[in-house]
Amino acid sequence: MEDGKEVEKDRQRAEVFDALGHPTRIVILKALSEGALGFADLKKKTAIESSGHLQHHLTKLNGLIKNDEYGKYCLSAQGKDALLTVQTVENASGSRTKETEKIRSRRFNSKMVLKSVSLLLVALLIASSAIALYEYNQTIVLQKEFNQFNGNDAAAYFNEFGVIPTTNVNSSFSPPISMYQALQIALENEGWNRASLQGMKVSAYLTYGETETNTTSYSNTGIIGPVTSPPANYSDVYSNDVIYRYIWEITVEGSTGITIPPLGFSLIDASTGEILHNPELY
Repeated sequence: MEDGKEVEKDRQRAEVFDALGHPTRIVILKALSEGALGFADLKKKTAIESSGHLQHHLTKLNGLIKNDEYGKYCLSAQGKDALLTVQTVENASGSRTKETEKIRSRRFNSKMVLKSVSLLLVALLIASSAIALYEYNQTIVLQKEFNQFNGNDAAAYFNEFGVIPTTNVNSSFSPPISMYQALQIALENEGWNRASLQGMKVSAYLTYGETETNTTSYSNTGIIGPVTSPPANYSDVYSNDVIYRYIWEITVEGSTGITIPPLGFSLIDASTGEILHNPELY
């Protein structure tokens, strides 16, 4: 029993390590420390150009951020503690730099320097072990979720493309167009195949968005924010020339980000399978 509790604590610590392991996510936490923000305002304040990238980082910060009563993002109690830890480390780092300069100027005994380096190496080793544990657990979780989705859709997708996607949903989500159906629609439409996807990261996020319809031009689809819990109804809602939809946001990323060509970003209506137009990409 005690071993189980320790493993769970280690897993939680590893998740926090991973959440704080990217400078963009620290920027997001600092932005939210100044007050709650909607998805669009947060994207603007953090200067993150891609909705998919911002959504990916928000998913990684699960547990450190939450939605307030108005649906805006804000820091959870754990997120405030994590940000305080980051700021403490940053302050300590600045103090350590000044202290190092004093040590060098006064030529302290080299043993002091060696001791500091040893402590730093131990800390890095602990952090690396925690991150490795988290990545292992993530692999197990992804494989488990992959097996829980609709078997035929998943098998057809995987046979054609061979890449397990990153996602913000699990088997409790059941839109008419499954994640793997949306992936097939998007990737086939943009000309991707198993060979061109080698070394790429594929993501499929369920989001909520709106389409402004205009019979004299074209349809503009924008993302409002990620879906955090399974909705009761995935149908499109029409109101005042705006269609509110549940949308699969499909991204393909290489080492330098979303790739074009082929197009690495697609929006698929989760209710109908329609390929939606996003004006930022055209």
